[in-house]
Amino acid sequence: MLQIGALTLQTPMLLAPMAGHCDLAFRILCREQGGVGLASTDLLNSHALLRGARRSLELAQTNEFDQPCGMQLYGNWTDPLPEAAIWAVDHGAKLIDINMGCPVDKVAKKHGGSLLLCHVCDTVQLAKRIVDAVAKHTNGRVPVTAKVRLGWDPDRFVAPDLARQLEDVGIAAVTVHGRYTCQMFSGHADWNRIGEVVAAVKNIPIIGNGDVTEPEHAVQIMRQTGCKGVMVGRGSLRTPWLFKRASHLIATGELLPEPTPDQKCQVIDRHIQLLEQYSPGTSAVECMRKRISWYGKNMGHVKPLKEGIRTANTTAEMRQVIADWRARALESSPIQEIPAVPAVPAQSFIS
Repeated sequence: MLQIGALTLQTPMLLAPMAGHCDLAFRILCREQGGVGLASTDLLNSHALLRGARRSLELAQTNEFDQPCGMQLYGNWTDPLPEAAIWAVDHGAKLIDINMGCPVDKVAKKHGGSLLLCHVCDTVQLAKRIVDAVAKHTNGRVPVTAKVRLGWDPDRFVAPDLARQLEDVGIAAVTVHGRYTCQMFSGHADWNRIGEVVAAVKNIPIIGNGDVTEPEHAVQIMRQTGCKGVMVGRGSLRTPWLFKRASHLIATGELLPEPTPDQKCQVIDRHIQLLEQYSPGTSAVECMRKRISWYGKNMGHVKPLKEGIRTANTTAEMRQVIADWRARALESSPIQEIPAVPAVPAQSFIS
């Protein structure tokens, strides 16, 4: 388990708040696969949230199947972030996260995100205002966290000092993406730098993020950095079952087998069902047309399946494509029992 303020997570694996990807359907899908300690909403603009903008309300949507749910807010010192945080608590958030790491221009250069890394003193004061507002509103029940990058560029490696000051004003945990803003998503995450952030704080957990695409990576980043939790972003888009395999490996030292091709097809079918429920109409179709390319990265030679999904006009047609694909696959390759994967010695893993 992972303790963040008054909130106890059942596993140390967290689904990252990813712009354009972590809608309610996907969050529930990942939770159903197992192993998710916390899942967070897409980035929420404080102004849009408070004025009731339709798109922001859609992004903030949650329910009883999506708990505990974190809501991530972005903005800068002039924006009503404390008020938006209270709104989020009143609409189902069990954790408030402040975005201090988004590198995208429309966020970082206008509204916040990584821009906040360039003004540490002002950013810490902003965090204090949010922490104080949420603590007063919830009597300390809902923690406030921050998600940062290492800094704007290698010459401005501010994450350790920023994390230390954020802890001093009541931030309950800090997630560190091991890249600089200037890198965007290129190159490799620097896990050693994340370790320096871990060493800089006193008591709060640091959550490692960046280049975690396999269960073994979750163990490695925890062992290498000393972080208490692992946040997975893009790596989950093609393997929503990653959280279950990683949390099981962390807890037991046993590596569960990867789902079979047929099981992966079942996951895609379930994703479409959830999109039908929570993003009906053309938005569900458009979403799966984009998502199938991610799934395809992990399924081998499935070009006909991907093309069938991309050319389908309705979710019903998509589900029929999957059903036909599964039927043909089972005819040509009867299901065989997967041999058990031997457990890895426990001393090699996080206990």
